[in-house]
Order: sequence, then C-alpha cells, then structure tokens
Amino acid sequence: MRFLLIILLLLFSLHASFAQEAENGTEAEQQTTETAEQVELVSPIGAMVRSAVFPGWGQFYSRSYFRGSLTALGIGGSIIGALLAQQSFSSRYDVYEDLVWQGFHSEETILESYEYANQRYKLRTFFMYTGIGIWLYSLIDSYVSANFHNATTLIQSIEQDVQDTEKFGIEMSATPSRLYFGIVKTF
Repeated sequence: MRFLLIILLLLFSLHASFAQEAENGTEAEQQTTETAEQVELVSPIGAMVRSAVFPGWGQFYSRSYFRGSLTALGIGGSIIGALLAQQSFSSRYDVYEDLVWQGFHSEETILESYEYANQRYKLRTFFMYTGIGIWLYSLIDSYVSANFHNATTLIQSIEQDVQDTEKFGIEMSATPSRLYFGIVKTF
C-alpha cells in the first residue's frame, strides 16, 4: 500500500511540474514591456542547497522541471529498491543463520543460502550507491541549471530591450573605432 502511495505521489508531482511548465510558457508569451523590466534571477548556491536538502528541489527552483522530476523519481526508486533489498536480505540472512546454528544441513545447502543472502546484500548496496550518485548529480545539475536559467533570462531581457529600442526608432552600431547612435524614421 505504501509503495502504491509513493508511486501516486511521484506521478502527481510529475504531472504538476509539466502543468506548471505549460503555464509558464503561456505567461511568457503574454508578458508586456512594463512587466519585463524586472528580471528575475535564480541563485545557483540556493538551488544547490535546495538539492542537498531534497534532490530535485534545486532543479524545480531553477525552473528545470523535467530534470527535477527525473531526479526525484530516481531517488525514490533507489530508496524503494534499497528498502526492498534490505528486507529480502534480512529474511535470507535469518534463514542462513538458522541453517548454520541447526547444524543438520549439508555444507552445500548452507553455502547456497549464504550466496543468496549475499546477492541481496550486494543489491542493497548497489541501490544505496545509485541513490548517492543521483543525489550528487542533483547537486551539480541544480547549480548548472540555475546558471543556464539566469543566462537565458538575461538574454531574453536584452532581446526585449533591443526590440523596445527598435520600436522607438533608435539605431545603435559600433565599429572598432567609433560608436554610432542615431534616430531613424521610416516611411
């Protein structure tokens, strides 16, 4: 039941991130020159700290919703896999211990039981290291995503300023030795 609840929660967060991404796309198209004057930048260190607290949060903060969703799903899958492997390992190791302490079983049966428990232990370790790797990736990616978001936001702001300048009929150009500035009237 918990597993189903976790899956539903992750799917809902994925759906919400895509819905907000579509909403942000329509808001950007409706933005006028008056509201575009204030540029909203994202702190790369803030994004990294958010990802350290909860993997994927930094990507959401830097408006990289798809990567944030994948990171959260990856961490969730690693945690669930590690917990299930730990549960299987514990039960298999208990069976192995019982066989050893009873002493009535052949050495081959005991070794088979140990190998099966050892495989579950290795699987649990794999999921743990995978989760740690995804968490570290989340830290780095949130920092990079924040910088990319800031760069694209500044570029869009500059492009908007250039378009506003062109509407006023002001022309600017530069050569290595001179800067030209003039007013243009088109008929």
